[in-house]
Amino acid sequence: MGNLVYKLAAIVTALVGLAVAVFALTAAYRTDDDWARMLFTLGMPASLLLPAVGTLLVAVGVLMFRHALRQTERPS
Repeated sequence: MGNLVYKLAAIVTALVGLAVAVFALTAAYRTDDDWARMLFTLGMPASLLLPAVGTLLVAVGVLMFRHALRQTERPS
């Protein structure tokens, strides 16, 4: 049961990271007025760091999932 929860946490972490990265990249490359206000609200450093944080979350989620899969393959 604990391994299943760990796998679900890994998947959720990866999906949240992907959503953050896609949102930040969309906000960074759109030129509409609404998106310009969004970038101003986020602040320039934050808008540059959000894709990196999202990518890091995706990597952590994938590594967690791989670790969970390796734990199920090993005999107890």
